[in-house]
Amino acid sequence: MKIPAVIKNKFENMKYRHKLTILLVTASLVPMILLVLYSHDRMSSLLREKEMEDMSSILEQTGEGIDSQIEVFSSLLNYLTYSPDIEDLITEKNMDNYQAYRKYTEVADPLLSVPKSYHDAIIQIQLFAESIKVRHEYTLVPLSEVDKEWWYDKLEEDVSVQWVVDSQIPEIAAVRRIYTGREQTAVLCVTLDYNKIFQPFEKIISAESGGMILDKGGNVLFQKEMLGEKEEKDSGEAVSREFLESGQGDYAFVNRKNAACGWIFYLYKLQSAVDSSVSGILVSEIPLIAACVAIILVLGLSFSRLFTRKIEELTDNMNRVNQGSREVTVDSNAGDEIGLLVRSFRSMMDEINRLIHEVYENKIALKEFELKALTAQINPHFLYNSLSVINWMAIRSNQREISKVTLSLSMFYRTALSKGQDMVTVDNCIQNIKAYLDIQLVMHDNDFQVIWDIDPEVKGDIVPKLLLQPVVENALEHGLDMKEEGEKILKLFFVKDGEDVLLAVEDNGPGMEQEEADKLVTYKASGYGLKNVNDRMQLLYGMEYGIKVFSQIDQGTRVEMRIPREKADEEAVAAGEFSTKKFLQEPEEDTEDTTGKKGGKSEEKK
Repeated sequence: MKIPAVIKNKFENMKYRHKLTILLVTASLVPMILLVLYSHDRMSSLLREKEMEDMSSILEQTGEGIDSQIEVFSSLLNYLTYSPDIEDLITEKNMDNYQAYRKYTEVADPLLSVPKSYHDAIIQIQLFAESIKVRHEYTLVPLSEVDKEWWYDKLEEDVSVQWVVDSQIPEIAAVRRIYTGREQTAVLCVTLDYNKIFQPFEKIISAESGGMILDKGGNVLFQKEMLGEKEEKDSGEAVSREFLESGQGDYAFVNRKNAACGWIFYLYKLQSAVDSSVSGILVSEIPLIAACVAIILVLGLSFSRLFTRKIEELTDNMNRVNQGSREVTVDSNAGDEIGLLVRSFRSMMDEINRLIHEVYENKIALKEFELKALTAQINPHFLYNSLSVINWMAIRSNQREISKVTLSLSMFYRTALSKGQDMVTVDNCIQNIKAYLDIQLVMHDNDFQVIWDIDPEVKGDIVPKLLLQPVVENALEHGLDMKEEGEKILKLFFVKDGEDVLLAVEDNGPGMEQEEADKLVTYKASGYGLKNVNDRMQLLYGMEYGIKVFSQIDQGTRVEMRIPREKADEEAVAAGEFSTKKFLQEPEEDTEDTTGKKGGKSEEKK
């Protein structure tokens, strides 16, 4: 009885480093010996299962990639099918040649051509319709010519998207029939590059493997093999689905089905190739296990010293924290309990330090916000009071033009600041633009005319602040200022358009090509500030909203933006959050129009 007690006491009094050495070597050697004995029977089956799982995972990932492409092009077909512009094009059968040409070039061509720039797999998009009398390039074709297409005879009587593949051309067609009642009035087809669609599947076919894709009827859409010498098959004969599923050949295979179009993907490999990889891994594992045993015996003591050092560092660090220090010097990337303990301690101290800093930073931030609030209160009033002094000094000096500009400037900044509100009423927006244009008329010596089209119903709707000012500025700088001859006219529209508010700015300047106008709201734009306004609208209301620019050479430019209608809160209006009253009031006495030049007046249509 004394021997076990002595051994126990000796083990308990042993240094923690030595305890770890004994436990590490023992705990590593015993399971490793058992693993060597057991792996001979189990390794082969486990590795075969892993090989099949890898094949299945690769096929699933590749299939999902192809599925996502199919979904993208199906969504594109559905979008084009239900596009109001396409519906108008299909239903409108009495257009004259000029109207048809304009609709083809301005509406249909962008809709059917732009997707090609985003998807390199698209060869072409074609619309076959009864309303189309004459073929327009490759995009618009009379419905009578649809039966000449290679894919038309393979279509079913179905309104859903149908996929047709011809490996000989090679091309893939995604087609949708469009009916009016029971009569087919149009067919929309997206022709895709066969190689680019199936390229991801082709890449996963490596040595001693093969793959094929079948349609719902069992027809082979794509097949590629790199099997070398096929077992139990005649030379030169491709593997078929029946042969794989019959189990007659020595093949391992996995498959998956695409739910959208019914395509079935097969990935197969010679069983001998699977076994060779299994045996190779098994042979390589045996010396690795022996090397691990040697490493455990040699480095056991070193590891125990490492573990002990981390514990000693953690203990020392905790003692210094107890003495008031908040600096953590110990760190560990290990995944064991000691590493977790070290990281938890570090995380706890980081959180304590963060909370301490946060308290101080919040106090500093509070002071800064108080200062900003005080500045925001002082600056506008100082500006308005200064403008008020200038206004009355101008009136006393009988300088009506200076008084008018001062009032306009006061109105512009009052409506622009809008008490810090990000959203203002349409009425506020109108008064802001009117004040801005009054100043511009003076600066331009009244050489342009302003025409307003305002719907009273939308005046109470709210819109983002300073939405139109960059657009009006562009219309003046790049439109009217560039016009050398003729009357200069600027038109502004604030009208109801269904459930939206339509804001539009139109000038009769020199204009530009429509292709150049389309770039004004992209990152390719140069010299125009419309990109930021467009991004702001899409951030607030979604990608379906934004700026549209229409322009023609020598005809001028029109910029449109639609915003969902939303009435301003009556309490907010009553409280003055959307107030547009003038801070400076013009004198009650009559003032004469001092513009004195043709085109210096503004007209308003209500």
